[in-house]
Amino acid sequence: MTNDAHRCYSGSDTSQMLSRLLGFTLVICLLSVGTARAERPDSLLQRVYSYANDTTHSLEGYKSNVYIKHLYQTHQRNFTLWCVPSMYAIARGQRSFVSEQYSRLTFKEDGTYDNHRQVYYTTIPHNRRTMPTLLEFITPQIYGETIYGDHILSPFNRYNRVFYRYRADTIDQQVGRVYFRPRYVNNTQLVKGSAMVDLSSGRVISMEMAGEFDMLHFHTLSHQGPGTSRPLLPQFTRTNVDFKFLGNHISSVFEAAYNCPITLPDSVSVRGDRHLIDSVRPYALSDEEQAVYQHRDSLRQRSSTPVGEVDTLLQQEPVRRKHNYLRNIAWEKLGESLISSLKASNESGSVRLSPIINPQYISYSKRKGFSYRFKLGAEYHFTDNLSIGMNTRFGYNFKQRKFYFNLPVRLDYTYRNRDAWAEVAWGSGNRIYTSTVIDEVKRNTDTEQELPSNLDQFDDMNFHAINHLPLNNRLAIVGGVVFHQRKAVNHHAMTSLGMPTVYRSLAPVLSLQTRPWRKGPLFTIDYEWGMPGKKGYLNYERWEFDASLKHRLHRLQTFNLRVGTGFYTKRDRNYFMDYSNFRDENLPEGWDDDWSGNFQLLESHLYNMSDYYIRGNVSFESPLMAASFVPLVGRYVERERIYLSSLAIAHTRLYSELGYGFTCRYFSVGLFASFLSTHFQETGAKFTFELFRRW
Repeated sequence: MTNDAHRCYSGSDTSQMLSRLLGFTLVICLLSVGTARAERPDSLLQRVYSYANDTTHSLEGYKSNVYIKHLYQTHQRNFTLWCVPSMYAIARGQRSFVSEQYSRLTFKEDGTYDNHRQVYYTTIPHNRRTMPTLLEFITPQIYGETIYGDHILSPFNRYNRVFYRYRADTIDQQVGRVYFRPRYVNNTQLVKGSAMVDLSSGRVISMEMAGEFDMLHFHTLSHQGPGTSRPLLPQFTRTNVDFKFLGNHISSVFEAAYNCPITLPDSVSVRGDRHLIDSVRPYALSDEEQAVYQHRDSLRQRSSTPVGEVDTLLQQEPVRRKHNYLRNIAWEKLGESLISSLKASNESGSVRLSPIINPQYISYSKRKGFSYRFKLGAEYHFTDNLSIGMNTRFGYNFKQRKFYFNLPVRLDYTYRNRDAWAEVAWGSGNRIYTSTVIDEVKRNTDTEQELPSNLDQFDDMNFHAINHLPLNNRLAIVGGVVFHQRKAVNHHAMTSLGMPTVYRSLAPVLSLQTRPWRKGPLFTIDYEWGMPGKKGYLNYERWEFDASLKHRLHRLQTFNLRVGTGFYTKRDRNYFMDYSNFRDENLPEGWDDDWSGNFQLLESHLYNMSDYYIRGNVSFESPLMAASFVPLVGRYVERERIYLSSLAIAHTRLYSELGYGFTCRYFSVGLFASFLSTHFQETGAKFTFELFRRW
């Protein structure tokens, strides 16, 4: 594989491929001067839509060998660059770096893909990676509803036409040109640019676009594949990216060439092999990239490292000093772990720890105050059909001065060609309330004196072991056991009043889950029976019924619906009303998990005071609703949501919440108002950081 004959293109063709691809658009533009004539955009767009529909082939299972090249250049930087995730490696030292990789993309049914990196070489110290978010910009899906992953609405999808204005002209009898720009406002979910279109078929030949998303200004040129094999995928892309933040300015130019003829064995996974990346590179490096490599080679020669050595030897500094070792360990390793995720992986497993200092894990709400959380995850694959994983969540609430954690360990396996799993989980720190204990204290003490505070608050340590078994494609059964140990927060007062300070329960659980049709709601029936036991164990029976639907519409719009009810059919000394689908979460996951299906202003004790509940939660999410039209700041709003939630419990009127929220590159904000029947109660807000969430 090290011979030039094994390259995707011969040495004589190294400059021809790039010049042909990049020069094609320029030639057409020059020829169009004086020859372009007006064309009705409606007619040309309809041909584009028809072409996309007529040539749509399932991408599921399709594989493509892709060569990707990055050039990073630091124009300005200061100490704040050290705080940006993945930028730690280039926050000092050299200002120019090159990274190359040869990968195999395997596409899924929904158009997303798995990127199996087989060869990787970089001049960044210690083979590190920087700006991993750029990988999302490698493969533009110009005919899809979104161009990159779950963002950037494509101007060549018929559902997004309402967001764009178009102008078209004809260059010659075969080629036309379409210009597009945002119709109403410039927004981070929209782009502007132009495309060359084949007039007879409607195929987009090439597309040039510019936009801004997640702190990145980008300008992309994409040449689409020919009209034969996989015409909806690009053949070559080139993207210029600028990142500016607090006086720092980093630029990157990255290119991707698809369908390279060299196919490496699946087992190949090499880092730091210069000769191997030379053998699979499809075209020559630019002058700037060659200069970076030459500088790197000169440093290697000065350090007397033999040519051809790979991995750690290539990463050695030109001069080793005794104090450098301590500095590298103390500052580089420890410092990087504070603001970047720690990752370690091999072919069988991986470990990941979220950054210790991470603003996006800080949240605020009126009821709970400030909270902080972080995660530790690990997984190991025994075989393709058997794996074990752990996703531990930790958190601390500053208002309650309470530490929370949830430690689930899950075993995924295959049962009758269907995905099944078993899980054991241990959680601690959840706060639960009960008014029944106070009622019993009043009966036993027979006094009118004021009771101590926090008698109704208990810390809940819980454990469960369950197994999820799919019976067929539409029905699954979940069975297991749940244990709770609830300790009084004010245990000294409970002891002085002659009350137990600990209550326990051990309960078998059984759940049926069904989704009658593929994109329909998920229906769940839960049953839990508290087994009578020795003193202090609670005996109860509880039923819950739940239906949830997350329906994805067009234009990045999502409709969320959740309705449910729960009740106790047996309440022998039932001090705690503790439901599975109606609870106060202390360790929420974020925008999707926490802000849909929960109540934001409901007092914590109301979750545990009623022997029944009936709930309903509705939310609608979309870009370009309201805040997007606010001058100056609206362009950064990525998505917006409206909420409506209602709850019926014992001893109170109908409780409702109405809310509005939006998310942008910096933070997410939700504003909520609560009502009893139709009477206004209060307002509140919820705030979480989103800065560098995708980095």
